[in-house]
Amino acid sequence: MVKRGELTAFVEENGIFSKRTSRQQVYFFLFNDVLILTRKKSEDSYTVIDYALRGQIWVGPCQAEDVNLSPVRSTAGMLTSRQPGASHLFRLRFRSNHSGDKVPMVLGVERMNERARWISALGQSSNDEKNQDRTNAMQVEVTRTYTAKQPDELSLQVADVVLVSQTVEDGWYEGERLRDGERGWFLSEFAEPIMCQATIERNVQRMDRLQGLETNV
Repeated sequence: MVKRGELTAFVEENGIFSKRTSRQQVYFFLFNDVLILTRKKSEDSYTVIDYALRGQIWVGPCQAEDVNLSPVRSTAGMLTSRQPGASHLFRLRFRSNHSGDKVPMVLGVERMNERARWISALGQSSNDEKNQDRTNAMQVEVTRTYTAKQPDELSLQVADVVLVSQTVEDGWYEGERLRDGERGWFLSEFAEPIMCQATIERNVQRMDRLQGLETNV
């Protein structure tokens, strides 16, 4: 399991005289190889609506004014309707779902970091991010123990060093833990930026050595 959670899908419905966009709740289960779209029936019961292989998923940004232009297709009648706050939007597209159809979606979440985390999780179908320029990446040292609460979060110990790949304004970092290369999200208040360039370069060299040892084993 990579990530799971409830999102708001914006569904365009055709009326007799006009079109209107309604909000429908969906629940995602993201695994290493597949994304499953469901409707939540109870705390531990779900109805599967659609699914697609990870390689058939595209994810990208979306503006609020685009909602009326990008409906979720076909499953409106199967979803329950509620009105949560979901002001942070993104696009998701199945290039080919379980039946070979192309399915575009506009999805919303309540918090900025949730959008960033979903986009990151859904878009991680390759190892491209590991090829980033580590020397220029922001590094932080953990000052307080952080325990992961979600599958996409990163547990940290005091003095851990993390190479930060993404920051979100509401206080979350995504990064790679130096000692083992594990990736995940954590609250920025649990770490302090490393400012010394010599220390930054030593940390990068250390990570390269550790990963070289793992490759050779």
